[in-house]
Amino acid sequence: MDVGIVGCGAISGIHVNAWRDVGISVAAACDLNEKAAIEFAEGWNIPAHYTSFSEMLKKENLFAVSVCVPPVFHADVAVEALKSGCNVVVEKPFTVNTGEAERLLGALKKSSGKLTIIHSQLYEHSIFHAMQRVKAGDIGEVIGMDVGLLHSNDEAMATDKNHWCHKLSGGRFGENLPHPIYLLQAFLGKLEIKDVLTDKLGSHPWMKFDELRVILEAEKSRFGTIHISFNAPGHDRTDVHVNIYGTGGTIHAGIYPVSSLVVSKPGRGIMHFDNMIHQAKIWGAYLGNILTKGKGPRNYSVSHVRIIRSFVESLNGNGKPLVTPEMGYENVQVVEQICKQIDAAAPKITSAP
Repeated sequence: MDVGIVGCGAISGIHVNAWRDVGISVAAACDLNEKAAIEFAEGWNIPAHYTSFSEMLKKENLFAVSVCVPPVFHADVAVEALKSGCNVVVEKPFTVNTGEAERLLGALKKSSGKLTIIHSQLYEHSIFHAMQRVKAGDIGEVIGMDVGLLHSNDEAMATDKNHWCHKLSGGRFGENLPHPIYLLQAFLGKLEIKDVLTDKLGSHPWMKFDELRVILEAEKSRFGTIHISFNAPGHDRTDVHVNIYGTGGTIHAGIYPVSSLVVSKPGRGIMHFDNMIHQAKIWGAYLGNILTKGKGPRNYSVSHVRIIRSFVESLNGNGKPLVTPEMGYENVQVVEQICKQIDAAAPKITSAP
């Protein structure tokens, strides 16, 4: 079985490594920019390159494609692949709005192909272990959750005024929001937006806002909050973490730059033996990847491997994929609602008389 990569940006190499780790070869790469397609194919030892996705589908006998193009093209590329009967792995977000998501779901129903979405942070080591701890009842019933994505003001996408993220609904937040939303949905369930708060602290004029806080409510009066900032102190810094609150304790999980897990319970310190065991497992997994595969976190994502492996297994009749199209749709619904409120709060630019 062979797969193809559509879009040859930074995330695409992680898809190549994930498919190869699952035991499936990458036969072709496609990008509208021929130079990018050639350099990517040569750099990753991929036999063929294309500038036309239609031509790649026609000439290659592909089992699946990874859609790594900017989000505004996700629906078009995925629909074309599904119409050809090809299976699809889509980078987050599923689509940029619910209309596109419904169009894609419609194509999926008519196709023999199947689809999954990369909700990567949900299957990083720390969150993967946190889900196991919650299911085991370690902190009792989950009653709330906070998600923080804190970037310094020189974050790569934010500082590039020509980056496609600034053209999304919600601007830079429109690219970032799917992560905290799918994390909250996984632990809290269906979400209702209670409040969206924005602010402008930084100096990039193309970013109307660079601070975002969102309050959401789930069933049983459980609350989730999101804080996204592009003003964290430091240089080239990103910190992603979650706090999960339960009736019997709290879980703090660091996602980036270092995966970490701490379970706190009344009367028990954070240096408890169980916490040390969890952390040893996480660091052991990272070290194992580096030693056995020669791949570090910048070009190898265990979450991509987990999601793609489960997708391949589901296609072989072994259960459901970790991330279903329905999960992708529910994610888009909430992100779209938040981005509409961000856009509505943005100052209007009027032309001179």
